[in-house]
Amino acid sequence: AGERTPLFAACDRALRFTVENLRPRLLVGVGAFAESRAGSALAGFDVRIGRILHPSPASPVANRGWSQQAEKQLLRLGVELPSPWNAARPAD
Repeated sequence: AGERTPLFAACDRALRFTVENLRPRLLVGVGAFAESRAGSALAGFDVRIGRILHPSPASPVANRGWSQQAEKQLLRLGVELPSPWNAARPAD
């Protein structure tokens, strides 16, 4: 517990630095904890924060088609995903 505070502070600084420099419109936390930490670290920043399901082996929900669920959640957040056909197609 004593190490958690300085660890979170360092991670929060790194996240703020990254968001300040990359200026994303959306930040996606993988799991509720990541979403919550991002919300705390980025209070006052002009960035939308969302989340997708964490792929934990301990989660029965995540163990049933995690990638398909994550794709649906990303689409609901407005993330455009490449189609499988375009991803496999060689570049011109």
